[in-house]
Amino acid sequence: MNKAKKAIKAIFEIIKRPYLLNTIIEDEHFKKAQFEKEFPHITHFKEIPFEYFLQKEELTIQPFAFLGGSSLATDLGLLQLLCTQNSVENYLEIGTWRGESIANVAPYISKGYTLNLSDEELLELGLESDYIKMHRFFSKSIQNVTHLFGHSQKYDFESLRTKFDLIFIDGDHHTEAVFNDTLRLFDFRQSDESILVWHDAKSDPETPRYEVLLGIYRGIPSHLHENIYLVGNSLCAIYLTHKPKWEKAKTNKAPKQYFEVKIKQKNVEY
Repeated sequence: MNKAKKAIKAIFEIIKRPYLLNTIIEDEHFKKAQFEKEFPHITHFKEIPFEYFLQKEELTIQPFAFLGGSSLATDLGLLQLLCTQNSVENYLEIGTWRGESIANVAPYISKGYTLNLSDEELLELGLESDYIKMHRFFSKSIQNVTHLFGHSQKYDFESLRTKFDLIFIDGDHHTEAVFNDTLRLFDFRQSDESILVWHDAKSDPETPRYEVLLGIYRGIPSHLHENIYLVGNSLCAIYLTHKPKWEKAKTNKAPKQYFEVKIKQKNVEY
């Protein structure tokens, strides 16, 4: 089938089923083209090597379930390192899921808040009960963690009467949602030096995810775009005001280092 016939067939399919337009609009190639048109001054992404944060430290990532929908070990390690190296007291995250991320940082902060849709709201969305039951699995009993319920784009963050040293955005990853979360939460930084981290800003540790990056760059004032970086060996992007060592992000690069991973099983106590 030639291109003209394919185009005609596609048009008729879209006329019959308009929702197919969403597939095109959410496509990464489409998002990349949008990004390049909207932010022509961003000719490449700056990436901070993971070892910049790790230095000579050793990390213990726990809990870590090795199950679907989780972060990478390096993502959780990054959050730990940021908390310890920046004396984070108040931490906020959007998107709780099993509670692995906030459980990993809880020993290193004074107070943590994690926001997620309530079980009732998740049920109304038609999600399976087993999936809903897994929310807060690892974090529900941690003393310095407060679970918040609601939609991040509507939640009254002013009611918390606090601002945050570190904000981890890992909720809805659609561009508009990332934009709104970024725009809203930027004003809840404790200071200009407070840190934002976005999860799933890459599809894998080497590949930028334009769906998320488009929302990030829209949500951060343009004169502060220089403070946005990807983080190597992770799925994260980060907002830092100090000037870290960075390199141009690229794919298929030769490793400069590797990591030693030790796995130890620990039983869950119900």
